[in-house]
Amino acid sequence: MSSYTPLPVELGDSKSAAGPSGRQTRADSSLLSRLLVVPDPFAPPVEWHGSRDGADESSDSGIDEDEYDEKAGRSAGGRRDVEGAGEDEEEEDLGWTEGLLSGKKTKGTEARKRRLLLLALLPTSLILLSLILFSTLSSPFHLSTSSLLTSNGAHTYVGEAGKKVMSLDELRNGTFWTDKVEIEWLAEAGDGVYSQKTSSGSILLTDLNANSSRVLVEGDEVRDPRGRKVDWAQFKLSADGKVVLFNTDWTKVWRHSTLSNFHLFPLTSSSSRPSALPLFSPSYPPKTYTAHFSPTSHHLAFVHENDLYVLPAEEWDEVLREREGDAVGERAVRVTREGSRVRMSGRPPWVYEEEIFSSDSTLYWSPSSSYLAFLSFDESDVPIYEYPVYNSDPNEVGGEEYPGKVEVPYPKAGYPNPLVTIHIFSLTHYLSLPHPSSASSSLLTLTLPFTDLSPADTVITEVAWVSEKEVLVRVTDREARRERVVVWDLEGVWVDGREGAREVRGRVVRDVDWVKRDGGWAEASQTIVPLLPPSSASSSSAPIPSYPPGYLDIVPSPSGFNHIAYFSPADAGEPVFLTEGEWEVDGRIERVDLERGLVYFIAARPSTSRHLLTVPLPRSILELESLRSGRTKLVEPKSLTGVNGEDGYHSVSVSPGGGVWLVNYEGPGVPWQKLFKASDPSFSLTLTDNAPLSSVDSQYQHANLVYSSLAIPTGEKRRGEDETVEVNVVEIRPPGMDESGRTRYPVLFQVYGGPNSQMVNTRWQRDFQHYLSLQHNYIIVRIDPRGTGFRGRKFRTAVRGRLGELEARDVVETARRWAARRYVDEKRIGVWGWSYGGFLTSKIIETNSSVFSLGMAVAPVTDWRLYDSLYTERYMYTPAHNPVGYTNSSIHGMDGFKHAHFALAHGSSDDNVHFQQSALLLDRMTMAEVRDFRFRMFTDSDHSISTRNAYWELMRWLESFLIEKFGEGGRPKTRTQLKTEHGAVPDPALGLSDREKEREKE
Repeated sequence: MSSYTPLPVELGDSKSAAGPSGRQTRADSSLLSRLLVVPDPFAPPVEWHGSRDGADESSDSGIDEDEYDEKAGRSAGGRRDVEGAGEDEEEEDLGWTEGLLSGKKTKGTEARKRRLLLLALLPTSLILLSLILFSTLSSPFHLSTSSLLTSNGAHTYVGEAGKKVMSLDELRNGTFWTDKVEIEWLAEAGDGVYSQKTSSGSILLTDLNANSSRVLVEGDEVRDPRGRKVDWAQFKLSADGKVVLFNTDWTKVWRHSTLSNFHLFPLTSSSSRPSALPLFSPSYPPKTYTAHFSPTSHHLAFVHENDLYVLPAEEWDEVLREREGDAVGERAVRVTREGSRVRMSGRPPWVYEEEIFSSDSTLYWSPSSSYLAFLSFDESDVPIYEYPVYNSDPNEVGGEEYPGKVEVPYPKAGYPNPLVTIHIFSLTHYLSLPHPSSASSSLLTLTLPFTDLSPADTVITEVAWVSEKEVLVRVTDREARRERVVVWDLEGVWVDGREGAREVRGRVVRDVDWVKRDGGWAEASQTIVPLLPPSSASSSSAPIPSYPPGYLDIVPSPSGFNHIAYFSPADAGEPVFLTEGEWEVDGRIERVDLERGLVYFIAARPSTSRHLLTVPLPRSILELESLRSGRTKLVEPKSLTGVNGEDGYHSVSVSPGGGVWLVNYEGPGVPWQKLFKASDPSFSLTLTDNAPLSSVDSQYQHANLVYSSLAIPTGEKRRGEDETVEVNVVEIRPPGMDESGRTRYPVLFQVYGGPNSQMVNTRWQRDFQHYLSLQHNYIIVRIDPRGTGFRGRKFRTAVRGRLGELEARDVVETARRWAARRYVDEKRIGVWGWSYGGFLTSKIIETNSSVFSLGMAVAPVTDWRLYDSLYTERYMYTPAHNPVGYTNSSIHGMDGFKHAHFALAHGSSDDNVHFQQSALLLDRMTMAEVRDFRFRMFTDSDHSISTRNAYWELMRWLESFLIEKFGEGGRPKTRTQLKTEHGAVPDPALGLSDREKEREKE
């Protein structure tokens, strides 16, 4: 449906026309205006430019009149006014018209007078109406039936006139997908040089300083030694720009890990048509996990069949000279030889991948590529979790007579974790040996310098080089109570040309007991950034200033907010903070520009937004100490986004030298990507503006997002008074929502609520929640309860030892506030969530609060004893140390499920939150004789529920359940059939309650 501007209809001044109750009393409700209320599929939309309702003049909605005019059109009430369902208060005014059209009789003198008046005016009115309809239907505008005028002249808002309503199929087919360019900075080519894959499959090299681009590799050039085209998925370019690594046959393992066949493509070969040489002979499935170039030259470290290999640049060059066509991996140094199903080096096992690193690699090159640090893991004592595979084909329906199975070493709470060790391989030393028999003489195992933590309880969360020969390792216990940072100095460990290495002891330089400090936990983060001069990434020939030696990290300040801390020297135990305040640095330090003395970072300031900020580096020890003592005040960070105070959500990629940054604007408007230069404030280069998406999106109705911070009771008292806590909330409203209370809406809370998470932000979204609001006139509410991120440690660590308790309380208290709003149907308040959100949904229903009458839980945790150790124990301790907490946090009370509609869904191949979790909940409901629930298993789907059309079928299933139980939004429930995009379902409502009828009459 094309976009258009509806013609205004002048109806006079509604303020002067309204009586004490707001009911229209003037005669401007003419016959024509009344006839427009008749259910007519071709009735034109009407835009009301006056007051919305005489009874609503004192509304404190917070949305001004201009915003309503802008979003006028299809009412959140749908066809409520057309059908007249529940419109008791308008029956008197509309009765005479309805009597004429339907054959109903009216009573009294007034009714007879009206009939006579109607008969007298009917011929003229019909002629006039016909002319109007003919003129309207002959116009080039496409008209909608949604917008209608009530008998008193007030407007019932029914959306943005003339605009489409998004469908679930449009969400699925990419109508609202955004384009995003991925670039890779090339450090040794100079600051501001990056590579990217083009749509034709070529690799383009762009130099922003020279304002030039060139094709590095044509897509059709990449062929194996037999001349077959290599159909590659991703690429990596070596730091010196001499080799490209391509991966093919990409095969997913877990959330962050894949297996691939790799090919190396030379950019400096003497051959006119160089070949892409296989790392190993391709296998199906592949056997190589991860591969990474060194930060200088083109050494390559990779993990093959769970062993670590290093291909020195010298060996690669030799292959090109002598044996082009061989499997290059055969020339690599095999650093480890213990690789098996339960032992691996250079890559994390499942639980470390999922809960610590969010990565497929535990490889760490030193700055000049002399050393390679890596972690090794032994899962021999980790129990195996098995799940069946009914059909191994991810796309086609079918299956084997006897299902297969997948075995995953998976430590549940309280069970043995993988044993982890830290090692250093000296590539420089290995290459100095004339005839090395193996890598063992160049390999060193680092021993932790404390004995109060057993290997079984040791968790390593970060490895970082802070100089060429100093490596830091962050260590916690399994319950994340205590965090220690250990530094090793490798000076003199190896002597070039001589076999063997001397032992080196590490030193604990930071030691924090987080339970004693604030009752919380040690975060599993990788945030250390060394202050090392770049090799060749500077954008100019200017000398690089020297800075106090050490590194930067993101740690909680004394006030409990995550801020940038300067540790100098590297073995310093206490930092100097470079930022402060009741806001937090998000994630990591993006880049340090040593030439200009700036630190780039993303800040959650305010907590729902993300902005790129810079802060200056202290240039001397004296300046650093002046900051430490307080003699010098901190410099306020400078914002490079939101400079005029505008809201926004941004991420960034900063070039190695800090001279150029790529800003990804992610909302609230349509996303875009632009490049900026530090040396030229006027420079701006747009990589993507999503103009086609903007054009398409402008043709559709938009939900209205209202952000707020709500003070709710905590359930505790302080100095005799009820204590409150503020939570961030966003309300997704149907376009043109009627706040007067005459139209009431069902509310669906979408929750996640996990520690450090965030749902309330200003990102651009067109998702399932927006679809429900637009298509079915639902209000969607998102909330970040206690425990969630970017509000300081006091806010998030309150949930320690009792997951689900405070989060559920906060959501219920927030829902009580919404239930009291006049535009909310308090009988139709539901909640849904996925993963931790599924757990929280179930916990909320368990509270039996009487606020929520519906819950939909997808892939929920139902008992924390069944979830993985590294996540669960960080927040809950072990079951042995906190048995009561585990019992209370499980979904065990069933009374709430007897008083609510409940839907449960889970994938049978969920490797993360096991299907066992839902099976346990189903068993509890069976024992408690809970019957009003619906369950669906998605065969062979993992935690994302996406196998064989599962995701979109799940969305449709949830939608159908919601509409079946709650009906359409923005209107009273009736006995009629309710229409969804996917068919009609019977409305379960039996009519309006007495309380609802009273509210309708108000």
